[in-house]
Amino acid sequence: MPDCVKSGMRAFAPSLTRRSLLRDMAALAFGAMSPVSFAQHGGLGLVTPPVRVDDAWVVDQTGRKRLLNELLRQRITALQTIYTGCGTICPLQGTLFSAVQQRIPAIGGGHPVQLLSVGIDPLSDSPSALRAWLARFQAGPAWHAATPALADVDRMRLALSGSKQPLGDIADHSTQVYCFDANAMLRWRSADLPRVDDICDVLGALART
Repeated sequence: MPDCVKSGMRAFAPSLTRRSLLRDMAALAFGAMSPVSFAQHGGLGLVTPPVRVDDAWVVDQTGRKRLLNELLRQRITALQTIYTGCGTICPLQGTLFSAVQQRIPAIGGGHPVQLLSVGIDPLSDSPSALRAWLARFQAGPAWHAATPALADVDRMRLALSGSKQPLGDIADHSTQVYCFDANAMLRWRSADLPRVDDICDVLGALART
């Protein structure tokens, strides 16, 4: 494991102030990133200033049509992008969120924590496909999935990544995790396929602010 990764893996002390919590979020993220990952994205680590992703209608796994920001508000959210027909990297992303899900009860704070998997293939990521994908990873009530309209997919992917580079095929989609505060503001972007500890530390920091 690279020394830069080891140096970034630090736990958050419950007694830290809001400012120091956010400072540690930034240190954790930038310490864990690799030069290759950094070159592939618009920015990693703490998002300063926080960003509100343009709202869009999404359809969740129950078939309900909802606004993205409605899903995000009043909860601390870790969001990933996937597509249900993926047989390569997406199963790793599902396994990652499954591990994070097991640790959600231990994350304290003033707001509930949730996981959100966003389907980026609207032609295939139907509510039934999302339900099957969630069931594959034993998703509980704190893990949801939703798919935006085809016209909104690329705009959402660019906003999440912070990149101004043209998007590739969905098979090459980002495996980053994006963390939002309870005001639906994007506060942190991970490196590709981050560690479970990193995600949980950031969620805990946001839940305590």
